[in-house]
Amino acid sequence: MIASQDSKDKYSIIIPYRNREEHLQVMLPRLKEVFKDKNYEIIVSEQNDNNPFNIACVQDIAYNYCDGNIIILHQVDYYPTDDVSYNISNQPVLPAKKGIFVDKDLSTSRPLDDIPGGYRNWSEEIDSNFYGGVVIMRKEHWEKINGINPMYEGWGNEDEDLRERFKWAGYTPVRNTTGTFYCLYHEDNGNITSLDKTKQEAFIKGRQILENAFNFRNVGYKNLSADVEIFDCGIDKVKWIKSTNYIINENIS
Repeated sequence: MIASQDSKDKYSIIIPYRNREEHLQVMLPRLKEVFKDKNYEIIVSEQNDNNPFNIACVQDIAYNYCDGNIIILHQVDYYPTDDVSYNISNQPVLPAKKGIFVDKDLSTSRPLDDIPGGYRNWSEEIDSNFYGGVVIMRKEHWEKINGINPMYEGWGNEDEDLRERFKWAGYTPVRNTTGTFYCLYHEDNGNITSLDKTKQEAFIKGRQILENAFNFRNVGYKNLSADVEIFDCGIDKVKWIKSTNYIINENIS
């Protein structure tokens, strides 16, 4: 659900992506349906190498290709149901109130023991400290915090860093009182003990960066460069970019 926003508003929906074609085939039609009466674009941002997936970098790179003034970071496995609102006023918004882990048919909830431990209560309410999944902000919010810290390797910790960046910038994100997302099934969805050694090491390194996140609060999308290829996917209102060779210059203010 999207109520009326300013007529000049444009939504740029960033989907970080790699090897999730099954999810993307479900998500793109759904987002196009939800936003059909709005001015919007979808940016599929794909990491084009075999290194551990760096969600922070692909989101930062995608922002450089956004035309909108409302930025939505939208993971490809968070499928919005009809009670989700993408409205935003003056503060960043966390639109997910509940998360239901579903099987591939989208209608059957997964057994409790098949859901990662930290997410088993999401069908009642998502942890208020969780800042992953889907986050909405205005362009000025993104610019003030310099986007996502690209120093994190792999997947994880960057969402907690984002939470702290909002706080340090003086923002008070709003968690919507309604908003149910289906968390789409994928086999590698689990806790750190289920990851391979390389991914575990990247996560642990990320925890160390997070412990010192305040010292890196100004390192963000402006500090990141990459090799980028624009891919013509032939889908209306969808931009597809592929990036690799991420280089961080921490000295840029």
